[in-house]
Amino acid sequence: MSTRFETGEIVLVDDDADLLEAMQETLELAGFSVRCYANANVIAEQIQPNWNGIVISDIRMPGRTGMEFLRLIQENAPQVPFIVITAHGDVKTAIQAMKHNAYDFIEKSTEPQHLIDTARRALEKRRLQLENLALRRKVQRIRDPQGELIGSSQVMADLRSTISRIGPLNVDVLLHGETGTGKDLTARCLHQLSPRAPGPLVTINCGAVTEMDIDRELFGFETENGSFPGRIERAQGGTLYLDELDSMPNALQTRFLRVLEERKITRLGGSDAVPVDIRVIAGVKTNPAALVHDGRLRGDLYHRMNVATLSLPPVRERGGDVIELMEHLLDQASENHGLPLPKLSQRQKKQFLAYDWPGNVREIRNIAARLVIGLEADLQIGSGQPIEVSTGYEAAMTAFETELLQNALLQTGGRKAEAAELLGIPRKRLYLRLKSCGLAEEDGS
Repeated sequence: MSTRFETGEIVLVDDDADLLEAMQETLELAGFSVRCYANANVIAEQIQPNWNGIVISDIRMPGRTGMEFLRLIQENAPQVPFIVITAHGDVKTAIQAMKHNAYDFIEKSTEPQHLIDTARRALEKRRLQLENLALRRKVQRIRDPQGELIGSSQVMADLRSTISRIGPLNVDVLLHGETGTGKDLTARCLHQLSPRAPGPLVTINCGAVTEMDIDRELFGFETENGSFPGRIERAQGGTLYLDELDSMPNALQTRFLRVLEERKITRLGGSDAVPVDIRVIAGVKTNPAALVHDGRLRGDLYHRMNVATLSLPPVRERGGDVIELMEHLLDQASENHGLPLPKLSQRQKKQFLAYDWPGNVREIRNIAARLVIGLEADLQIGSGQPIEVSTGYEAAMTAFETELLQNALLQTGGRKAEAAELLGIPRKRLYLRLKSCGLAEEDGS
């Protein structure tokens, strides 16, 4: 994260070039990040509600005056501190500005230290505002995780209704939906709505752990040095979420079925049965009945998990939800990067509505991040044209995934930890997917 975002920045606006230069030098020598403008027209539209900074502006300027600029900021971003520069002794103008909720005023002849102190207080106020806003949003997400299930479409309304009914029940749940449709978020919603919410939500992606390690990861193990609990035990009193359940080896599926039936486990190398009190939520990417037919999911495990099954719709079946999702994720990306919130044009909205979004919400999040940092929305994958599927589903999805991974690495300068965060997947899973797509050696992994 940049220093500018951590400490905030100062926008200076004045048509007096000499005064502007002097104030900039004073503030930069004091360690502030400063941007200067001769008039308000250039910067006015860029000041957004989540912008981390303050404005110091002359009140009397040609074109858009300081008072007009202040009113515009009050409309677009009312919490951003606005400091007015007035002529010596111009008390009337200062009072007028304060009535319009200016943070403070300084005279053009003010001492440098007074300018520095005023700016520092305003930036501190802005920092606290943004911290409180982030905290409120975090608390809101915890209290109402379904608030993150964005969308006004009927399928999403039905999904939220079903989650509300199933969440409080002590039943295991099977989720199925394409990559990026929000299985992790749905699992979190179900956990938060249940009596187990005070307990842990423990997640394991069965496709991101090697066959050799998954047994130890799930069941734990015992050695001469002691006992090491696995994910199942660590979910005691809470919820265990198994993503990509069908990636679990067949023999381990049998063993896990026994856990579901008996609610007991035996650690590797141990002999004692350990009781477990957990709720299990599992996720798969495709229709579970088809996975059973293909031999990738045991029929008895499927039937045991099939008490409550939720199907998560892909974005292409959600109509206008894509615009709501994009605007929500743009707001998140803008807040995360400390950059202005871009406004979607009608052309962009039409393009987004016409696109199939094979990567679903995860792909929308990626595009939102690109737009916020000033890059074009790269919709080349599909871009309104059918994806080539002459070689079958798996080959087409591999081609899509390869390009998605390449874009993520390109966008993050090859830094895999940042690429994993951008894609919303664990770092270990990124390495496995790079290897699967033949990109590991190419990237120097």
